[in-house]
Amino acid sequence: MSKSSVSRTLLSSAVALTVASTISLPTFAAGAAATLIEEIQVMARKKSAAESVQDVPLAITAYGGEQLDNMFVKNLTDMSYAAPNVQLEEVGTFPGVQNFTIRGQGINSSIPSVDPTVGTFIDGVYLGITHGAVIDMFDLESVELLRGPQGLLFGRNVTGGAVVLRSARPDGEFGYRARAQVTDKNLFNFAGSVEGTLVEDKLFAKVVAYYNDDQGYFDREGGEATPGVYYHNPAGDGDIGELKTKFLRPTFVWQATEDLDLTLIAETGETTGDGAAWTNASAQQSGTQDDFTTTMNEQGETDMTWDQVTFEANWNVGFGDGVITNILGWRQVDAFSVADVDGTSAPIFTVPAWTEQDQISNELRYSGTFMEGKWDLTTGLYYFEQDVYYRESRYVAGGALRIALGGDMDHKTWGAFVNNDYHLTETLTLTAGVRFTREEKEAQVIKGGLDGSSRCSDLLTFNCEFDDLEDTWNNWTPKLGFNWHFTESAQLYAFYTRGFRSGGVNFRNAKPDLIPAGPTKEEAQGSFEIGLKSDWMDGRFRLNAAYFYNEVDDMQRELNQGDADVVVLQATINAGDVTIQGVEVDFVALLADNFSINGSIGYTQGRYTEVDPAFDIYVGTDLPRLSPWTASLGATYDVDMGDAGFLTFRANYSFRDRAAYNDANTHYFDQQHESSASVNYTTPDDRWKLSLYGKNLNDEARWGNLTSIGGAYTAGPMQKGRVWGLEAEYRY
Repeated sequence: MSKSSVSRTLLSSAVALTVASTISLPTFAAGAAATLIEEIQVMARKKSAAESVQDVPLAITAYGGEQLDNMFVKNLTDMSYAAPNVQLEEVGTFPGVQNFTIRGQGINSSIPSVDPTVGTFIDGVYLGITHGAVIDMFDLESVELLRGPQGLLFGRNVTGGAVVLRSARPDGEFGYRARAQVTDKNLFNFAGSVEGTLVEDKLFAKVVAYYNDDQGYFDREGGEATPGVYYHNPAGDGDIGELKTKFLRPTFVWQATEDLDLTLIAETGETTGDGAAWTNASAQQSGTQDDFTTTMNEQGETDMTWDQVTFEANWNVGFGDGVITNILGWRQVDAFSVADVDGTSAPIFTVPAWTEQDQISNELRYSGTFMEGKWDLTTGLYYFEQDVYYRESRYVAGGALRIALGGDMDHKTWGAFVNNDYHLTETLTLTAGVRFTREEKEAQVIKGGLDGSSRCSDLLTFNCEFDDLEDTWNNWTPKLGFNWHFTESAQLYAFYTRGFRSGGVNFRNAKPDLIPAGPTKEEAQGSFEIGLKSDWMDGRFRLNAAYFYNEVDDMQRELNQGDADVVVLQATINAGDVTIQGVEVDFVALLADNFSINGSIGYTQGRYTEVDPAFDIYVGTDLPRLSPWTASLGATYDVDMGDAGFLTFRANYSFRDRAAYNDANTHYFDQQHESSASVNYTTPDDRWKLSLYGKNLNDEARWGNLTSIGGAYTAGPMQKGRVWGLEAEYRY
């Protein structure tokens, strides 16, 4: 069987998602200026075959593998400015924990029992906790950023949106790639893949290997440190923030019959090194301490491992010319972290934490077409189960105060969904669907106790008193909408849908007498969206726009504010009812065959319409992590040097408005300006690619969060400033 026939078979069974002219090529695609406007195939609607992103009637930004490489994406935080009204940030308390926000809906927590508003999916498998969601990436086929609630097809905890990642699959053709990166801040990255055929026309395989050695970006100053009470690992002057990440990902695709293919993807990886680089953010913001420096007395520690296996089966059936798909996923995360949260040379606040999570899920769905192509049906069943273990110790004021926190949770979810697209005419389609979800949580949460005397007899073994908490939620998620193709390359769409975010518990229940550990009520949402998706000028100009209006009932919030007793009070509450509305516009223009520009602008407005009087003192006017304005502008220019090779110049600027960090509005993130640029050279044989790139060229200081230390000052885990890098890659 030829490579092209294999690719067609895999596409028809929804195994292959491709970016036209970019993904399946073993070499680099010349003409990079046109990359952003090329047709990208996505599975956002889980139909029997991939769809062009421009045909999908919802707000979605998608990137293919070649585009991700051109953006020098190492992990999802590198895409934090890649779409309007989108923030893909890690909270920074412990490395690898996501606090993604889309359209003003996000979380503010590193507590593993707190469910996200933006769900992360890898190869169709939902990540049950936010820990381990910000992991390094390589050899991805696509990333889809779905803005707005996606509950009908993706379930709970996607009220803000969904981030969908898909690994590249082998197609039977032999090939390999090798990549090396180095930066001016002593970061070394090596990655490679090899793929080919094991059994002719039947069994294809790929192996991806990845290693990243970050030897520490930040500077520790201040001379000899005071040893910590818990960790006894005093930090010396020099680099802080060392992290090493490695993973191995084998993939097998078996074309069992002409109509049945099976895919197995496994991954094992680990991240080890220092804890997060905390600092006195108040001192940096006032100019009394240099940016990207710290006086922290303990380097902290990160030791996270993960293992996951995904088994996907696709069976082409005669019924409705459809496809039955089954995705079985298992994932395990084991993380130990130590954070010097006060970020100073004194042993004020040190936090070691242990997280263990084990999950299994299965989705069985069918997608087909009936009535001579007038009716598209997608329906399925879903099951998810996870066990979560979390323990945290707080060592305060040199150990004068000790607090034990944590809990265990058994979580199960069942779901059934159906979506219908009925084509009234060749240009007008009606959409109607519904999902039912049942969710159960049983948890045991440590009763907060000071110095281990009131409720914990032993802080080291966590021999404590626990509260038993449990609840069950049943939900219906409907969706009604239409899309109208008023030209062959332009459509208007509108829809109304509902969704919900799980009710939950708080594993950091430091003051249970003040605010109980839960369970909180679920967060319900109704959403309306109307949008335009269009290509003009023979496909050389693309313009997309959307307006959205959301009403959120019983919004869940994760309080974060200084407290004289426990240093930082973190509690989960149902703060009240909220409305969020906004607009977003993005465009790509191919002004010449070798020159393109792209840009976006987003505006979001959110406000409380009602606040629970019990929590009025904790809730301010502005919603956390909601930036009213976001914008970006980029350009790509190609220079064809004939027999001498190919040059590509890229530059991009992004803006993010000032936003509150916490619910009480006592801390704010400043405006952010992200500039990046690169120069790329491709050899005449299209095998080698050499790049010089820069990120955060403004050298702007930022923090993952801004935490009040007992109300005295603000500490925060630092994000990197300016980085220059060199990259070399070879493909065969």
